[in-house]
Amino acid sequence: MNDPQFPHLEAALEPARIQNLLQLALLSPHSNDRQEYVVDACLIGEKRYKPGKSCVLSYDLHLRNKGTGSSRVQVVSARLCRPTEGLPEFHQANRRKLSLTPGLEPLGYLPETEMVVWTFPNDRKLTALPQLLDAQYLTAYLAPKLEAMGLDHSCKIIAIDPEILHYLPERSCMIRYHVTIQFYSTGVRSVVIIYGKTYRDDSGAETYSVMRQLAKQFPGTAIPLAYDQELRTLWQSHVPGESLVWEMLEPDGPLSVLHAMGQCLAEFHSCHVQTSSRFGLPDIEGSLRETIEVARRTYPGMTNRIQSIVNRLLTRRNSIGWSNQPVTPIHRDLKMSNFLIDSEKLRLIDMDCVSTGDPLTDIASLITNLHLNGIRAGNSNRSTSAIVEAFRSAYTEAVSHAVSVPHLNWYTAAAFIHESTRRSIRQLDTERLKHVGEYLELSEYYLSV
Repeated sequence: MNDPQFPHLEAALEPARIQNLLQLALLSPHSNDRQEYVVDACLIGEKRYKPGKSCVLSYDLHLRNKGTGSSRVQVVSARLCRPTEGLPEFHQANRRKLSLTPGLEPLGYLPETEMVVWTFPNDRKLTALPQLLDAQYLTAYLAPKLEAMGLDHSCKIIAIDPEILHYLPERSCMIRYHVTIQFYSTGVRSVVIIYGKTYRDDSGAETYSVMRQLAKQFPGTAIPLAYDQELRTLWQSHVPGESLVWEMLEPDGPLSVLHAMGQCLAEFHSCHVQTSSRFGLPDIEGSLRETIEVARRTYPGMTNRIQSIVNRLLTRRNSIGWSNQPVTPIHRDLKMSNFLIDSEKLRLIDMDCVSTGDPLTDIASLITNLHLNGIRAGNSNRSTSAIVEAFRSAYTEAVSHAVSVPHLNWYTAAAFIHESTRRSIRQLDTERLKHVGEYLELSEYYLSV
């Protein structure tokens, strides 16, 4: 991989080297308490890469206190800068008030890799994170919101335990809170679970609006409790269940779960949502062309094949009539992990990307995700195709509108390019990148059906 804008990219992806650099930048030798810690391991977490434009990563540092032997994991986010731009970025970030973490500097600069690093909960764009993890602040903040949480004023908050569920540096962070309350009259204590998701911008306000509309039409979805514009944080209720995983679809007959998936999506697509966000063919074409450019910059060996498939996709698109396709709410981030299963009930979560458009774009996304999970699990194409067909049939039976096979196949072939392949490159996902050839084969297969 050779990106002249980020010549240190490969070094940033070498955990052993970064481990030593972070030890020097964040732990030594600024004060006595920092000298007590040592980095035993460094693991790469999230990766988000736009060739020639930006690269943001996170690292999980396994810290050990040399005195007590105790250990903990500390997340550090990093922005890879262009040559000579790292130090000015560091000085600018250092002007902000930063949250202190025991044993580490809140901010660091790694000249060897031209990176600026933030010690969690410090983040370049998620400025409310320190407050959202401060139990004392949260107790006072949530006290007036008991009614919105489905409680009344006959109780008080006595403890709050935050748990980080999903952190995307500079983009969003989902936090689960176990809120312990005590009723004044009886002294009885109870635990309520709520979630707070903070964003880098005000996109949470639109998500809050969409979730309020869906809560009235789509049973089982999370209830939006409030949106705080100052904290850029969306508060929502707990949804019971565990994320759907591949093993739940096999080997003892996947039909019941796949039938529930089809029913769940049919109910979602039957809702009515007002939103300014639209998604359609121009967006897909733009992403297809972007995939070509991303591949050309990073993995030129696969560019010609991707270019050929995109050309075939655009030619085929022009031969299909699109005027009668339905327009419904679409999820736009359909993957197995966004379904929660509780007993035999399936619930759909994560409404951040909800738009309006052709519901078959959602079905195509989920079909590609099923294939990706099948590849990861070592399944044969025949076995995965049987699962895909069972899901497609269940959805077709559950919806009132006609499901056009030519349109669905086109969307699916396109999704293997602009979703599967493009995301694999942009997320620097080495495991998924090993299978890009299979994604391209599947795209060609759905084009030929």
